[in-house]
Amino acid sequence: SYESNNLEVCEVTPSGIVRTLDTPGDGAVMIRFQGVVTVFRGTIPLGLEVTAPEPNNFVDEHVFARLKALGIPPSAPSSDATFIRRTTIDITGRLPKPSDTRQFAADTDPEKRAKLIDHLLETPGYGDYFANKWNSVLRNKTSFEFHAWIRRALQHNMPYDEFVRNILVATGDPSSHPPTRWFQEVTTALARAEDTAQLFLGLRVQCARCHHHPFERWSQNDYYGFTAFFAQTQSTNVAGRGVRIMHGDGIAQARNPRNQQDMRPTGLGGETLDIPAYEDPRHHLVDWMAAPDNPFFARALVNRYWKHFFSRGIVEPEDDMRVTNPPTNPELLDALAKNFIESGFDLKQLVRFICSSKAYQLASEPNEWNQYDKQNFSRYYAKRLTAEALYDALNQVTNTTTGFRGMPTGTRAVQLPIANVNNYFLTVFGKPQAATACECERSADGNLAQSLHLLNSPEVQGKISAAGGRADLLAKSEEMDDRARVREMYEWVYSREPTSSEADFILPRIAQVPDRKQAYEDLMWALINTKEFLFNH
Repeated sequence: SYESNNLEVCEVTPSGIVRTLDTPGDGAVMIRFQGVVTVFRGTIPLGLEVTAPEPNNFVDEHVFARLKALGIPPSAPSSDATFIRRTTIDITGRLPKPSDTRQFAADTDPEKRAKLIDHLLETPGYGDYFANKWNSVLRNKTSFEFHAWIRRALQHNMPYDEFVRNILVATGDPSSHPPTRWFQEVTTALARAEDTAQLFLGLRVQCARCHHHPFERWSQNDYYGFTAFFAQTQSTNVAGRGVRIMHGDGIAQARNPRNQQDMRPTGLGGETLDIPAYEDPRHHLVDWMAAPDNPFFARALVNRYWKHFFSRGIVEPEDDMRVTNPPTNPELLDALAKNFIESGFDLKQLVRFICSSKAYQLASEPNEWNQYDKQNFSRYYAKRLTAEALYDALNQVTNTTTGFRGMPTGTRAVQLPIANVNNYFLTVFGKPQAATACECERSADGNLAQSLHLLNSPEVQGKISAAGGRADLLAKSEEMDDRARVREMYEWVYSREPTSSEADFILPRIAQVPDRKQAYEDLMWALINTKEFLFNH
């Protein structure tokens, strides 16, 4: 059987004839016969002569080399206003203040973009936003302590291999070591092995539990050999201390129910390990994962972070890095992984390299030739703000707050430490419930309920019309005329000034409304219901 992995680039007939379509890029066709699987790759170029910008770093070298090979011209560089908004959202999950935007625009330092990235990585917002990301895929539903540990580790730039070791080898109880909460949420050896493979190795091995993986090389023996790393991890109730995670006595092994063979701990594609009964196999697991020659660990993380910033992984989905789902730019993926390993698994440095690249700093607006490109990063792919970031942005631009039950006043949505929060806005805009290790649980899809909530809900209307809210403050300001007020509102909502045509359209209509507060409420309502506000672009 034959199956195309990108139906916008190519399609394949039941007899294996590949037909190219109108979109240039990489086409891959998975070919299966009984228990054997392989992949065919073909490049469909646009064929234009491309002159790429001078690279800022190795990221650009590989992105632009790919675009040259395909003949796809990249979009123009982004403006300063676009860059500060984009980067502030992507690194901290919040909008820049108008004062920050003006200062950045006026700065003539050629290194100002790199300095902005460094500054954002040191702000508390970085820890808040990336803890929000990891908290969900680590299935933390209820533990404030585990969230605080995740946030602290990220803010202080704990090396990624150490971060993973602290979780997978967690021993004790949450009061002594909060990452033990992961074992209390993921309660069986099978589930722990599957989550570890998907989250930290980018491999979905669930199918191999019952049969040979149909799209991969993993057999049931591979699956149970990997599960054996967790076979002796025990959850024990200790009087007065609750559940305690520990390594139990005995040889670590997991039985394959099909052939009744006891499998000893084995890394996926690795050698079977002979581990004494008194040693915790989980340490050996992380040793294998973090080894420089491990083909999965670093590649999975850099691909996950690349998707965070570019809205699409080099391998997509980001946690399905099987041989039959090849990367669109293998050289880029390998270079990112190599640099990440050489840096000592430095997460902040990875963010710096990605955000400092000219590829990341391209405009989101397509040109005549790259408008259909969705896999080669010839432009910045616009994406809707996450539910939490959007809720915080709404509060920020309207100058209001939201109270969350059990949380201190002023807590932002991206700072919420647990998944179980009863808030309709966050639910309707796709906040995950930390039920799986897959980032696909976070929905970025649009729907009618979202539109109706922004357009008509009492909650949003109340924020727009609140006493002391942005519209109220601007209407009452005696220091600004209407033109300055409109500019101020645009800078809060869009991080840019209105164009001359926008100002010429808006100002006469504001002048016609007797109730000036109502006029600015109407303007705020109109601005927050646009894609320019809802999306990072």
